[in-house]
Amino acid sequence: MPFAFRVAACLLPFAFCLLAPSFASAQKKPKPALSVKEARAVVAAAPGFKLKASAVKVKDISPAGASPVTVEAEVKEAFRLAWVEDERAAQDTGIFKEKRWRAVEFRTGERSWEEFDFLAAPLGDAKLEAARGALEELVTEYASRLGANKDGSDVVVISEGDKGDGKKKGEKKKNGAEPLTHGPLTIKGLSTMGSSAIAEVVVDATFRLSRDAEGKWVVTEVLFGGESSGDLAAHLRSVNSEKAERARADLATLRDALEAFRAERGFYVVAEDSVVLLDHLSPRYIKHIIRLDPWHNPYRYNGTTAAYTLASDGPDGKSGTSDDVTLSR
Repeated sequence: MPFAFRVAACLLPFAFCLLAPSFASAQKKPKPALSVKEARAVVAAAPGFKLKASAVKVKDISPAGASPVTVEAEVKEAFRLAWVEDERAAQDTGIFKEKRWRAVEFRTGERSWEEFDFLAAPLGDAKLEAARGALEELVTEYASRLGANKDGSDVVVISEGDKGDGKKKGEKKKNGAEPLTHGPLTIKGLSTMGSSAIAEVVVDATFRLSRDAEGKWVVTEVLFGGESSGDLAAHLRSVNSEKAERARADLATLRDALEAFRAERGFYVVAEDSVVLLDHLSPRYIKHIIRLDPWHNPYRYNGTTAAYTLASDGPDGKSGTSDDVTLSR
């Protein structure tokens, strides 16, 4: 065999080894179970949420045929915190108390928020407090980097990319801070006013999906920081049950005020909405104004001189459906 052919024969296996990665990279990636656009929409509409799809950044989607189907994504969230007395610290009898940031609400939609306390029943106190504590620790450290919030003083921080005041993308105000990451949470902005604050936080999580009875993809579970949310649909049912109890308590308070009004006047408030009702009851017959139900919709009232109906439209926000909470006389 000529020398040139012998050399070529020896080098041929090495050539295949060098080309193998190129061949592998040229192979198509497995088709994902759903498109990025679909995944963003499904994650944004997880049970109990109606976020904008733009709040979701999809990182990875499991291939078609995988079980379970998962979506790895970053979700832009907002959390409300209150500057409260620190119940964990030994307090003296003076007027100055040790305080801390306490997570009270999280955003569920463009203009809707949910109370952390409603999650105590479905998640359990220990898991809820662990999640709250992680967020509060992150906010506290971020605030300390700003040199703010030691006394609840006002400060406004514009996060990276916020152009609300005419600044260019990426430009920060003088008292800005770099994003801070603790595990699956990254805080990118904080605005405080007195004893309240809103933190802009990106949550890195894995969402498990399945198809519902109509064949639509829905989020069934969320995994983040090594913890599982559990069955989201079951949690939502539990939260709505807790809210229904609060709605019944609110309606009972309004009923008592109405009965006190009737005891003095001899008749009930004649009106077709709760605004007029409260104008008649406050402040003599009711100390705290109750306008919205736990689902952030106005309570309904319809009353004559001899009878009335008080109602909440319930979880679906629609009047006259089976989930309404009503009280009549």
